Amino acid sequence: MNILRLLNESDYIQVNNQFIKPDQHGASEEFADEDDIVLEAHVDGQDLVLTLGDLEDATPLADGGFWLEGVGYLRFLSRQSLH
Repeated sequence: MNILRLLNESDYIQVNNQFIKPDQHGASEEFADEDDIVLEAHVDGQDLVLTLGDLEDATPLADGGFWLEGVGYLRFLSRQSLH
């Protein structure tokens, strides 16, 4: 499963040790370009804005999360996975 599909299916995102509900997330898996913004959120009072190119550079981790240089640990979660 690709990272954009995980993002599109998520309700919450774990960024390092925080769980956030993004202001805006998702993009068309078929028509998204590398420079399209696919995630906007506020983390620790800072704006987090990621493009598809940023996410594609993320390193998959064994626990289902991703490591993104400059951001840290990312994990995409649905409501079902939190219960």
